Amino acid sequence: MARYLFAYEVKSTGQKGEFSWSADSEEEAREKVHAKITDFEFTEPDDIVVGDLLEKKETTGDQYYECEGCSA
Repeated sequence: MARYLFAYEVKSTGQKGEFSWSADSEEEAREKVHAKITDFEFTEPDDIVVGDLLEKKETTGDQYYECEGCSA
């Protein structure tokens, strides 16, 4: 499992940001992060563009910590 960080844009406002998600694959993370950003930005799914993968961090071993708020 890894944590994937994506760039995103809200088409209607032009606002840009970054959001991450832990998953077994980039495709799964991209799907989940799209839904979460849609909810977070209070908009419709077609208003969100999940862009480039900015970073991938492996989550195996004792080197990874995720706070409760980060995993919500």
